[in-house]
Amino acid sequence: MTETLLYILGILIIVAGLAISIGLHEFGHLIPAKMFGVRVPTWAIGFGPKLFSKKIGETEYSLRAIPLGGFITLIGMYPPAKEGKDDSKRWFGASIRAAREAHSEHVQPGDENRKFYQLAAWKRIVVMFGGPFMNLILGLSMVSIALSGIGEYQRVNTVAQIVQCEAQMVDATAKCAASDAQTPAALAGFKPGDQITAVDGKQIANTEDPFVSVVSKPNSNHTLTVIRDGKSSALSVTPKVAKLPYADASGNLAVDASGKPLLKDRAYIGLMLDHARVPSSITDSLSAGSQMAGQTLGFIVQFPAQVYESVSGLFTSAERSPNGAVSIVGITQMAGQVNANSSATLADRLYLNLMLLGSLNLALFAFNMIPLPPLDGGHIAGGVYEYAKRGIYRLLGKPDPGIADTALLAPVANLMFLILMFAGLAMIVVDLVKPLVLG
Repeated sequence: MTETLLYILGILIIVAGLAISIGLHEFGHLIPAKMFGVRVPTWAIGFGPKLFSKKIGETEYSLRAIPLGGFITLIGMYPPAKEGKDDSKRWFGASIRAAREAHSEHVQPGDENRKFYQLAAWKRIVVMFGGPFMNLILGLSMVSIALSGIGEYQRVNTVAQIVQCEAQMVDATAKCAASDAQTPAALAGFKPGDQITAVDGKQIANTEDPFVSVVSKPNSNHTLTVIRDGKSSALSVTPKVAKLPYADASGNLAVDASGKPLLKDRAYIGLMLDHARVPSSITDSLSAGSQMAGQTLGFIVQFPAQVYESVSGLFTSAERSPNGAVSIVGITQMAGQVNANSSATLADRLYLNLMLLGSLNLALFAFNMIPLPPLDGGHIAGGVYEYAKRGIYRLLGKPDPGIADTALLAPVANLMFLILMFAGLAMIVVDLVKPLVLG
């Protein structure tokens, strides 16, 4: 029962976190739009029927029944057709005309100079970048809080367990006989809880491997400084060489055709180090978040192929890749699994939820920066195109061509909307039929 409640709690955390992220994304558009004088009639989280609404000033704020996104309404998103140009004579003219007239019902007397398209191109870019930028800040903040405030598990130089004899180095379940050779660690007198602080007089960091220099010189005596019960002491250890299991090139245990571990000569000491949460510096956390954002941008390029592989995987017995595409349903499933894990501590749950929400916000940033309408990146690209076109005309001594007529891309926006909708529905089906199971 407790695991079920924790699973539901994980889902609620993601749904609430996503709603807040979307709301702040829309505030990222709304705030600069209002600063630049554009009228914003509507701010909403979700789509469909209103569950709650309140009008503050000239903007109505609402929560909608379908929590799959959000939006704000900016009057005059697209410019009117240029003089002498008739949209009805264009291909997809009805779509272009509908884009120009969108939200015209919100236009009131006094709004003649408060339309979005009337802003300078740089202001339009600022307004449209405000949303993704908010997700970027949220993503980096959440990842930094997780990595610097809580920390991720790393191997630390604290002794967790002593391997008592050489036989246990080959088979951890083996029992040591009186005649079995003791390991160097047992002979040296190591105890669980010892914190290794120096090797042969050289200080080492808490997460630095203390045995690289030691095992590189087997059968030689080495002095390891440890902290035990708050006191510093020196232990003398001489690593031995024996035929032991080893890892293959992929990092897995090397085995023969029957699955039995392969052995080779290796230097060893015979102790296991502990793992603990180690907070990163803010600089390292921000760097890790930035790398995640960059990787997400790269993943966006592979998204169509990922969707295809996920859908085709429904008809095979192969397990889903944990690095593949997921829908919002899949994300909530992962959150549920993370929180329902009975062995997870509160710190574990906080860390994983923050990383999940941080990754989600970085994905929203990357996704919205795709330079195609109706995404924010498409509007940003329109502003950049306008600057480039006006600059080229100026260099060529031609008359100013005016603002870019981004309404002409309305058919592309409609096509993109359909593609994204079908891709989203397809991934929801994949996540329901073949849910991703975390290891």
